[in-house]
Amino acid sequence: MIIIAHRGSSQLAPENTLPAIKQAVRDQIEAIEIDVQMTKDSQVIVFHDEWLGRTTNGSGFVYDTPYAEIRRLDAGEWFHPRFKGTHVPLLEEVLHLLQDQPVTLHIELKNHLIDYPGLEQSVIDLVQRYQMDNKVILSSFRVDSLETCLYMAPHIRRGLLCWGTLLPFFTTDEWRQLDLYSVHPHVSLVGENLRPLQQEGYYIFPYVVERKSQLALCQQYEVDGLFTNCPRRIKKLLKQN
Repeated sequence: MIIIAHRGSSQLAPENTLPAIKQAVRDQIEAIEIDVQMTKDSQVIVFHDEWLGRTTNGSGFVYDTPYAEIRRLDAGEWFHPRFKGTHVPLLEEVLHLLQDQPVTLHIELKNHLIDYPGLEQSVIDLVQRYQMDNKVILSSFRVDSLETCLYMAPHIRRGLLCWGTLLPFFTTDEWRQLDLYSVHPHVSLVGENLRPLQQEGYYIFPYVVERKSQLALCQQYEVDGLFTNCPRRIKKLLKQN
């Protein structure tokens, strides 16, 4: 079972920062997930929330703030004083860091609440610049965004995020046109309803697994991997089992 460090090792370091990603690499976690958005000046940054206030000492929306201003913000002290001075990274910094590492990078396009025109193209351009086409999985809650990725770079793997229900989308043939590599359901959706997708060869990566009961459920239904904020702990539990 593949362990995917959700926003990096986000239980041990501030989420979506270089320290969290480096921690996952040190712990030899085989896959890492990050979120990306675009700043006012069209820079692709690694950040989860659409607004800056939760994980930095700034305020306002990402799309309305230039990167030079975001770069000056502290993205680590909220987590622990020892991370004071941590900055919000560019996607390019993460790609440079992981380029030669034996790790798969899940890049979630955070465009389901705010539309970022050109986000797909910008991300794909960066991935190709660092020759990481075969090491990346692009994911989104938005079908049209994944359709754009399929059109622009059909060889880069794609995963569909699902929240709340798998229906009615997976009862139609529309989703097959996405040529997906994987489906990423919320962990509450793990059950018999995933069997048809598994039987058709789609990889199943639920999110976000934290508790032993959730891990046991994932093992019961033989999912292919899982997203977790505590990859070191989950890795240890899997070894024990």
